[in-house]
Amino acid sequence: MTTDHAPSIRGHLLSLNVRRLCISLGIIGGITFLYGLIFGNETRAWQILLVNFLFFGGLAQSGVVISAIMQTTSARWGRALKRTAEATVAFLPVSLILLVVLLTGTAHWAPWAQQPIAAKLPWLNVPFFVVRQLVAFLCLSTLSLLYVYRSLRPDIGLQQETGKQPVSRITEKLIKGWRGTQVELHAGQRSQNRLAVCVLIAYGWSFTLLAFDFVMALDPHWFSTLFGGYYFVGNIFVGLAFLSVIATWGRKRLGIEAYVGPEQFHDVGKLLFGFCMLFTYMFWSQYLVIWYGDLPEETAFLYHRLHGVWRPIMVIVFAMTFFIPFVALLSRTVKRQPSALLAVAVIICLGMWLERFVLVVPSLWQSESIPFGLTELLITAGITGVFGYCYASFLSHFPAIPVSDPKLATIDPQHLPE
Repeated sequence: MTTDHAPSIRGHLLSLNVRRLCISLGIIGGITFLYGLIFGNETRAWQILLVNFLFFGGLAQSGVVISAIMQTTSARWGRALKRTAEATVAFLPVSLILLVVLLTGTAHWAPWAQQPIAAKLPWLNVPFFVVRQLVAFLCLSTLSLLYVYRSLRPDIGLQQETGKQPVSRITEKLIKGWRGTQVELHAGQRSQNRLAVCVLIAYGWSFTLLAFDFVMALDPHWFSTLFGGYYFVGNIFVGLAFLSVIATWGRKRLGIEAYVGPEQFHDVGKLLFGFCMLFTYMFWSQYLVIWYGDLPEETAFLYHRLHGVWRPIMVIVFAMTFFIPFVALLSRTVKRQPSALLAVAVIICLGMWLERFVLVVPSLWQSESIPFGLTELLITAGITGVFGYCYASFLSHFPAIPVSDPKLATIDPQHLPE
């Protein structure tokens, strides 16, 4: 990529009306949550908020992690999708708000806060729980924001130097102290290489902690040393599925068709296939040990989800996160065809949301029924709307392609998707 021909790529993934709808859904979701706390079923309000925090908060971080993986591995294939992965970082401030709300209400939804367990009291106590989660979140988020800033700065400065993009209040702050194209390009790549490693290490630590505290601790007598790995691998899996959605459905809206074609679809499809098997392997490794050991404190967690009213949901989760994507992604044609890959990616995203639902709700919900009604639907729609607004706003303010990246390359026009 030469600086003389750096393109100006800034897309509008969602129209103005759709973005207004997203904000409206967010307001409705917030009102529904407050209504549930005051007048409705408090447990249902807290547990669906926790489910969506785990899913969308995880998705916000997974995009930065995928970009960091691309950076550390010097991946050329995914350079055109690097910025669309990083754009999930725009949801992190909202994710912090959701975390603070959950931490404030710990006594209302955490079983161990209502009925303390003496043996685990040094770890499962509210002050220590709040402090370690805030520290973990702020450490990882700070590293992620710094990483994305170092990725954005050379692009913004380059586009303004070449007159491709007007100066705005936001971009002016991001390129304050600009030292010239060549210096900034070199400094940007060097900083990203260092920060990417830090992001990946912090991600493994903080999301293992997140899995232990927000999922495993909901059943205080169950434990699994493998669960942290299972959780953060699944989070990258859904991040890749979301990236596939943007690559296939959003490429024309973002104006990146000259950079994203069948080869990129094929590559991200192969990664999806690989993580599909890895995620299922992590589950099976955990399940096999629990089944073989047959210890009551271990089997109760799985038994509750694999029998009764939750059994059909688990079957659906298995089909959507493994069976359907595994069979579909065996085909080279499916991986290279935008509409087919989009369908598989959407199925995975829905399946992973349902998987988070199954991880959380059976531990908190004591009735022999599945609590999914208007409350759950509106709160989920609200957080989905806010996530969509944040993501689309990021890409409307900043280049959708890392135009300054030395490993970025256009694709052959004759290989463009129809």
